[in-house]
Amino acid sequence: MKIKTVPHDKISPAETPNLSIVERIEKVIEDNRLIAANDRVIVAVSGGSDSLALLYLLRELQMPLQLLAVYIDHGLRPQETPHERQTIEQCCRSLGIPYMVRSVDIHRLIAEEKRSPEEAARILRYQALEEVCRENGAQVIATGHTADDQVEEFFLRLIRGSSRRGLSGMAFRRGRIIRPLLHETKDALADYLTARNVEWCLDSSNLHRHFLRNRVRLDLLPLLEQEFNPAIRRTVLRNMNILAEEESYLEMKTEEAFSRCVNLSNRTSSGENRLQLVVDEESFKTEHLALRRRILEKCFWRMGIRPAHGQINILVQFMESGTVGREIHLDDGVRVERHRSRLLFCRPLEKGRKRGSRAAQPGINLSIAGPGRHLVQELDGKLVIEEAAKPATAKSDGSRFFVDRAGITFPLLLRSSLPGETFHPCNSPGKKKISRYFNDRKIAAKERARWPVLLCGDSVIALPGLQIDHEYRVTETTTDVLAISWLRKTPNS
Repeated sequence: MKIKTVPHDKISPAETPNLSIVERIEKVIEDNRLIAANDRVIVAVSGGSDSLALLYLLRELQMPLQLLAVYIDHGLRPQETPHERQTIEQCCRSLGIPYMVRSVDIHRLIAEEKRSPEEAARILRYQALEEVCRENGAQVIATGHTADDQVEEFFLRLIRGSSRRGLSGMAFRRGRIIRPLLHETKDALADYLTARNVEWCLDSSNLHRHFLRNRVRLDLLPLLEQEFNPAIRRTVLRNMNILAEEESYLEMKTEEAFSRCVNLSNRTSSGENRLQLVVDEESFKTEHLALRRRILEKCFWRMGIRPAHGQINILVQFMESGTVGREIHLDDGVRVERHRSRLLFCRPLEKGRKRGSRAAQPGINLSIAGPGRHLVQELDGKLVIEEAAKPATAKSDGSRFFVDRAGITFPLLLRSSLPGETFHPCNSPGKKKISRYFNDRKIAAKERARWPVLLCGDSVIALPGLQIDHEYRVTETTTDVLAISWLRKTPNS
């Protein structure tokens, strides 16, 4: 059965109004380098006017191409599928184009992942097309998305709260997917097929208003045309083109800012090869807020997950507030941890786990017999105690601290801190809980277990790498000195 679309205000390609439709498609393909001569092209056909017009138009191009028409059977409309397959087969036979059918199990995906039928169909359709593409050594997959689809997509994404990138619409190319008809209307394609006496099928699901896309097509757009702007489609397309151009510029700037602010690593503290990203606070804060959001969005994509507007805003606030020790749980086991002066994107859980928190660092209780280099495998650290000359100043040398040897008797004890435990930070007014000291130094909660306590008897000598106790400081009367260092791999190294 031949179906005519309801007439609406024509959306003419702005730059090529005097060219034939075949010439317009050739220009789009050439300008965007979508296809090269002799390419193998998988053409996704559904039996509707858009996809059949795409098949016929590609066949009319001057450049030689190896076309393969592929029909994806979703199993959702068994009463209509035989007619669609028959229509496509007849068209392919008349064009001399090979044709194949690939079936997908949408009901399984809906049941297992709680997807909507529309989303499940889209996911499995593209997976199947990619498989056919690989199996046949094809270069690209052509789909029949039109200017009308582009306008509908704009309103769908606007309603769902999409970003500027989303509102700029579909691109002519995404990976191996190409969309040569994005400047053509459904009316123009229907007229093209009618002129060649080609019949097409109607997908009855396009009339079901429980699908949001159909409500946009059947209700929202006609209302806007009738009550607000008869040329709303042209207006939207024009603005989408502007957004796409601006998006291209912003993406270039984002890439530059990303390289300044983000360090990539494939190694974690446990030695496993997992991608992690470290966002440097100082560099990040120098960027405009618009670029900050886009940098974080790119971090999401690099970790293989889809960004969400609310999560991006929370992470921006993380960097602005300076609060350390907090973390956000994202999709697919990704965590974002706030450390001192940086934000860490990582997958801290063991392979296969996606929920829950990282296991706590193991407790330690080691006897230190005397000066030397003492490996602490549980914390990936090394305690170095060595005799040293009395320094000209009592200040520490980086993570190397000097203490008065006279008050120290070996063996010493290196252990994890205890709840409520206190010490007297050097040159401070008095004692303080170690946990409070960690807070003052903005030590993230997950890092605190990685700082052991060094004791002589029951007396705290130092938190190695952080601070010594006031009782063991070097004074004018000190004659013998010990230098204490704590060398370790940080969670970001």
